[in-house]
Amino acid sequence: MKHWTVMVIPDGVRATRQFRVPRVLMRVAAILSLFGFSVLGFFTLDYLKLRSLRASYRSVSNENEGLKGEARVLMQNLEEVKHSLRKVQDYSAKLSELTSLKVAKVSKETGIGPLTQEEFGAAQVKDENKAAKTASYVPLGINMDNLVFRPVFDRLAMIGKDANQHALELQHLLSNLSQQKSLLSSIPSFSPVDGWITSNYGRRISPFTGETGIHWGIDIAAPVGTAVHAPADGVVVFSGAKEGFGNFIMIAHGYGAVTRYGHNHQNMVQPGQRVARGDQIATVGMTGRATGPHLHYEVWVNGKTENPKKFILDVEDFQVY
Repeated sequence: MKHWTVMVIPDGVRATRQFRVPRVLMRVAAILSLFGFSVLGFFTLDYLKLRSLRASYRSVSNENEGLKGEARVLMQNLEEVKHSLRKVQDYSAKLSELTSLKVAKVSKETGIGPLTQEEFGAAQVKDENKAAKTASYVPLGINMDNLVFRPVFDRLAMIGKDANQHALELQHLLSNLSQQKSLLSSIPSFSPVDGWITSNYGRRISPFTGETGIHWGIDIAAPVGTAVHAPADGVVVFSGAKEGFGNFIMIAHGYGAVTRYGHNHQNMVQPGQRVARGDQIATVGMTGRATGPHLHYEVWVNGKTENPKKFILDVEDFQVY
């Protein structure tokens, strides 16, 4: 068997020593040394990786804490938005209550009704259907169960739904206000001329024939030239001479309401002209069959005559509920 000779030469006067080591043992020692260095290197690299992972973990942990803080702030902001939406809802309800004028009472007294639900409801139904198809707040293809901020998205979806609902409620309120404004602006709600009533609506003795007949309006006496004003918004449908009434005007106000003015000294509007409540349309005169200067004033609703006095509304009729 071959051996390896190892010589040890000490300092000083000591004799040199020799050791005979089998070659196999040297190979084993070399292999063990190589294995030891490999293990040491592995643990060294593993330690360096652990240090790197620890640094990454700290970084991710800090980032995670930051995300948690942002999430808390986001949730707080969402709560504030939700609170604001609740206030909008409350204000909407209060505004709806305050603006719910006594239209039903006015309609009952005058016979002029508001627009039908079909006329104002078609657009509302369309908008409601559109709101129901509103897209999700999470893109398609994303699993909601795997989202870190799942509660945030859930809350956001709920707030979005509430916002759409509040928007529809406000739209309904505006529609209701539009109906009320249109209706109230079409009611001939004040006397068209300052004067005194000399002849009421209904049966009376004719000053010309002495016989009892129906007087389809009221006569309001005033000096010649006194201004006659439109008692409501509308469109002039006739302005000219009419037998028995002299200079005559007819105004259509919508909702089936029409007013008529006779014996005018001068007509100041033309057919097709739009007038607003309070606009001057004529002056008092005594044209046609008249015993003195006055305005003959009629109100028709849906083709039937009505007593004009019941349309001259008091302020209390416009008080809120």
